[in-house]
Amino acid sequence: MTSNELLNQPVEQVREYWQTVQQRKWMIYFTTLALTLASVVTIALLPDQYQATTTILVDPQKVPDEYVNATIKSPLTERLQTISQEVLSSTRLQEVIDKWNLYAELRQSMSPDQIIDYMRSKIKIDVRRAAGSGPGAFSITYEGRNPVVVAQVTNELASRFIEWNLQTRQQQAMGTTQFLSGQLQGAKHDLAQQESQVRGFKMQHLGEMPEQVPANLGTLAQLRAQQQSSHDALNRLEQERIELQRLPEMAGRYGRAPAPATERGRLEDEKMRLEGQLFELRRRYTAAHPEVVDAQARLERVNHQLRAVPASEDPRRTEADNSPAAVRLEIIAREMKRLEEDQKRLQLQIAAYQSKLDAVPLREQQYVDLTRDYDVSKDKYRSLLQKKFSAEMAADLERKQQGERFTVLDPARPPERPIKPNRKVLMAGAFLASLVLSLGLVLVKETLDTTIKAERHLAGMVPDSVVLLASIPTIITPGAVRRRRRFTAFALATSAIACLLVAAFLWKVHPIL
Repeated sequence: MTSNELLNQPVEQVREYWQTVQQRKWMIYFTTLALTLASVVTIALLPDQYQATTTILVDPQKVPDEYVNATIKSPLTERLQTISQEVLSSTRLQEVIDKWNLYAELRQSMSPDQIIDYMRSKIKIDVRRAAGSGPGAFSITYEGRNPVVVAQVTNELASRFIEWNLQTRQQQAMGTTQFLSGQLQGAKHDLAQQESQVRGFKMQHLGEMPEQVPANLGTLAQLRAQQQSSHDALNRLEQERIELQRLPEMAGRYGRAPAPATERGRLEDEKMRLEGQLFELRRRYTAAHPEVVDAQARLERVNHQLRAVPASEDPRRTEADNSPAAVRLEIIAREMKRLEEDQKRLQLQIAAYQSKLDAVPLREQQYVDLTRDYDVSKDKYRSLLQKKFSAEMAADLERKQQGERFTVLDPARPPERPIKPNRKVLMAGAFLASLVLSLGLVLVKETLDTTIKAERHLAGMVPDSVVLLASIPTIITPGAVRRRRRFTAFALATSAIACLLVAAFLWKVHPIL
C-alpha cells in the first residue's frame, strides 16, 4: 500500500461515516427526539430541593474580662463540634423528624438510622470569621423538598443550638463552681488543722517565739534595772545599819560606861563586826573571792553559835531597845529582808526570761518547719477562694444570660426558588447525550453490518487481477421522492405533536423553569 493510500484512508473513513449518517438520519433523528423527550419528562419529574439558612451571632460577654473571667474559654469551633454532636445526635434528630414528619416517603425503603444519616448529610454548619481574631458568627443550612418545612426545621435547629449552648455553659459554670467549692472545703479543713497546730505550738511555748524577742528584751532590761535598784537600796540600808550598830562604841569614846558583857552580847558584837567586814569586802571583791568566802563562813559560825545560846536579858540591849537607833535598826532589818526577797524574785524572773531568749533559735527553727506547709496551705486556700468567687460570678452571669451567648441574627425564611435540580442545564445535557448516543448506535450498527458499502471494501475481497470497471449510483424514482416527502411530513408532524405534549406537561408541572 502506497503512502498516498495511507493518507487517504482516514479521509475515506470519515466520508463513509458521513454517508452513513446521511443514510440513517431519520433513525438518528427519531432516536435523539425520543431520548430527549423522555429525559425532559424525567428531569421535570425530579423533586425540587430547597435550602434555608439562618445566621447566629456569637454575642460576647457583657461584663469585661478584667472584672469577671469567663468560665468557658475554648474556641468557638471546638464548642460547635461538641454542640453539633449533641444537637445532631440520633435522639435529637429523631425528635425533629417526628415533630415535622420528615421523609415520610423514605420510611418504607430506608431504616431509621439511614434516614437520620440522610438528614445529617443535608445539614451544614459554616463558621464565619469576624473582623477580629476569633469567629463572630456561624450559619446553619438545611436542605429539603418543602420550602416552608425547610425554613421551620432550620429555625428549630438554630433554637436547639442556642438552647444547648446556654445549657452547656450553665452546666460547666456550675460544675466548675461545685468543684472549686469541694476543693475549697478540703483546703479549709487542712488549713484549720494546721492553724490549730500552730496555735497550740505558740501556746505551749509562750514567750519563746521570735516575734516576742523585743518584748522579752524590754522586760529583761526592766527587771535588771529593778534588780540593780534593789541592790543599791540594799547596800545603802546595810551601810546605815552598820553605822547605827557602831553608835555604842562611839558613845563609849565620849566617857560613857560600857554595859556588862555576856556571851550572847559578845557573839552579837562579833556578828556586827563580821557583817561590817563582809560589807566592806563585798564592795571591793566578788562573791567568789577567798576573803569574802572566809568572812561569810565566820559569820555563819557566829550565827550558829547565837542560835545555840539561850536568849537572856542583856542590860546593854535592854537599855538600847527603846532608843531611836534600835527602832531604826529594826526598820532597816525588815526593809532589808523585803529587798532580799525582791532580789530572789527578780533573779528568778530574769532567769525565766533569759531561758526564753535562749530558747528562741530552737523555737524559730521548729516554727519554720511547722509553718512551711501552713504557708503553702494558706496560699492554696486564698487562691481557691478567689477562683471560687470568680466562678460564682461567672455562673451568675450565665444564669442572667450576661455571658457569651448565641443570638439569631438572620432567621431562616421559606426559599422562593429551589437550588436544584438545574433543569435547563440538565435538559441541554440530555439533548447532547441523546444525540451522541444516537450517533453511536448508528455507527455501531453499521460496523456490525457485513454488507459491502464502499469500493475499498470490495477491493480487499477480490484478487488483484479483478478490475473494477464502474459503480452504479443510487437511482431515485418519482415515487420514491413522493414517499420520502410523505414520510418527512409525517415525521415532522409527529415530532411537533410530541414536543407540544411535552411542553404542555412541562408548563403544568413547572410553569417557570
